[in-house]
Amino acid sequence: MGAAETNPPTDAPEQGDTRTRILLTAEQMIARDGYSGVSLRAIMVAAEANAASIHYYFRSKEGLLRAIFAMRGGAMNEERHRLLDACERDGASVPQVLHAFFGPAISRGRRAGGEAFERLSALCSVDPNRAVREVVFETFDDVGKRFTALLRKNCPHLTDDEYYWRLNCLFGSMMYVRTNNGRVSKLLGDAGANAPPALITEQLVAFTSAGLLAPGSKPPRRRKG
Repeated sequence: MGAAETNPPTDAPEQGDTRTRILLTAEQMIARDGYSGVSLRAIMVAAEANAASIHYYFRSKEGLLRAIFAMRGGAMNEERHRLLDACERDGASVPQVLHAFFGPAISRGRRAGGEAFERLSALCSVDPNRAVREVVFETFDDVGKRFTALLRKNCPHLTDDEYYWRLNCLFGSMMYVRTNNGRVSKLLGDAGANAPPALITEQLVAFTSAGLLAPGSKPPRRRKG
């Protein structure tokens, strides 16, 4: 087994400089306790940093959260955009569009350091604080709007209401898989818990594409000729 397999890559730099140390510490703490459950002072103590350095690098707790999403979400967005470029160019099917969106998230979540961000992202996306939710939405809005628009073109059999709710189910499935909270393992055991990212992505695509492609209330289009 090669070094690339035993030491999978991460989107974050090594925990060396003060800024990176604060980011990685905050990421772990927020993933564990939620945004409102962690104070800047607690992060400062755990990261062995002073208040001046946190203010200098991030200005506020919200600024620190934004920096975490920039650190992790930027590379994910770049990969998704690149894959969606290919989908638009080649006229991709629903499963192919789903692969382009799900694949980068699932694979990065299984890399070193990725699991904490997966949980942090899910927790913040449903945080009672609107400003916290907006950090998540703003990070992924551009690629998300592109993805949903491309997917909509592939679902002409659905009304707008049907598409809206099936998309809710799609994002719910993706978030649950990404956070991996252990509920299914508690019910079924850990047999599939350590499946490779490719298999997880395949199953998520199979499940969600079946839901999107199931008949809607619109009558099917008739072929001309």
